[in-house]
Amino acid sequence: MLDFVFDVEKFEKPEAKVIFMNEKAFDWERIGKFCSESEIKMLKKAVENRSFKLEAGKSLKLDNGETIYLLSVVKNKAAAYEVQVTAAKAASALKKVKTAAVFLPEGWNKLAGDVALGMELELYSFDKYFTTKKEEDFCQLERVFLWPEEGEISKKQMTEAEALANGVRYGRDLCNEPGNVLTPMTMAEDIKRLSYLGVDVEIIPAEKLEEKGFSLLYAVGKGSVNPPCVAVMKWKGNPASKDIDVALVGKGITFDTGGINLKGAANLLGMKHDMTGAAVAASTLKVLALQKQKINAAAVLVMAENMPDGKAYKPEDIYTSASGLTVEVLNTDAEGRMGLADGLWYASAKLKAKRVIDIATLTGAVVMALGHEFAGLFCDDDKMAADLLKAGNDSGERLWQLPMCEEFGKLLKSDVADIKHVSARAVGAGSATAAMFLKKFVKGKTPWAHLDIAGRDDSSTPRPLEPKGATAFGIRLLISYLKNLKP
Repeated sequence: MLDFVFDVEKFEKPEAKVIFMNEKAFDWERIGKFCSESEIKMLKKAVENRSFKLEAGKSLKLDNGETIYLLSVVKNKAAAYEVQVTAAKAASALKKVKTAAVFLPEGWNKLAGDVALGMELELYSFDKYFTTKKEEDFCQLERVFLWPEEGEISKKQMTEAEALANGVRYGRDLCNEPGNVLTPMTMAEDIKRLSYLGVDVEIIPAEKLEEKGFSLLYAVGKGSVNPPCVAVMKWKGNPASKDIDVALVGKGITFDTGGINLKGAANLLGMKHDMTGAAVAASTLKVLALQKQKINAAAVLVMAENMPDGKAYKPEDIYTSASGLTVEVLNTDAEGRMGLADGLWYASAKLKAKRVIDIATLTGAVVMALGHEFAGLFCDDDKMAADLLKAGNDSGERLWQLPMCEEFGKLLKSDVADIKHVSARAVGAGSATAAMFLKKFVKGKTPWAHLDIAGRDDSSTPRPLEPKGATAFGIRLLISYLKNLKP
């Protein structure tokens, strides 16, 4: 994590100077508050020689052998996400210096947290298993001085931004761990450590799952030598109320082979990320605790390893869920919805949460529909859907709402049980039928949303605020939603 300094008295001479500018005429007098006359003269000459224009997204980098200068342009009245992206690009250009000073233009003292968040997320890397890299191959940036043209920088704003960055980095660390290291129980034990923040964490081990109503999850995980488990997290930021304002249910399949319906070789790659939903839910509660948000939230993390074995569940098996519904299994590679069904019932019936959101890398079908740009949103509560869509746009973790209707639900009718957990492949609408299956396990009229983040859980190439590899998509989105939630 970077050390951000915004007390002018503690400023040191930096190795780099970053000047954020709006799309206006060059105001050298204003920039003179940050740079000396000789520096202004040098920058003017560079701008003229390179025909540099003030266009949003453009930047000019200059190194005089002593200091690196970066002019970085963002559009007028930029939204928070746009500031974060601009700051991320600046951080990417400064990885080889140890200290940098960032000049924030008029009005940006209120956006300092977004600058910090953008820089933190850009500089994330998962280096744990490298043994031959040299020190100079790693990012060198350690300290950033934030210098607003006017006003003061809020300490609360910076604390919340750094907490959010901490949570996202934690989620990415979990998701990047290989399956031989991160098993269901090791993930649960790692999450248990968050109790130091005041988060209550209960671990339900494999031998207690059926007793607690997690029969479907147990069926998925019983074919592995690494037993399944559940972690139930609670953050009580509003002790005056006993209600749980929101419960997050996260899919935590630490490795998915497909089980008896074994995946092909190419489709096994990336399956260590099939626990992203659980990592996102856990990390979101970590952020709430670090920020000391005045909200009561819970997370139900359903964790298993889906393996083929003599004890593994099979196509045409029938299991009884905690809700009492019997479920016919048709494809063991549709394992995520089994665990989520148990988690949704637990969150809505046992925890009695006022609203429930599940997060899962659930279907390849959502990737066919939305590619790698959006996550799918399924929700039949109009206000909840609108709030989540807005939070997605504000955070840059965008959602696209997809349809839910009883016509899709009828496709799950079973000849031998209350419900089958997948429809016939030829029918299509795989993401929608999955959502309709999950809806069956939300008690009563509890407002509920399903986020299908398959296609957004990892990235083959870096993108703004996201590295190559695990993205932990959904943490920034959920925090944006929860901060504006009125319990």
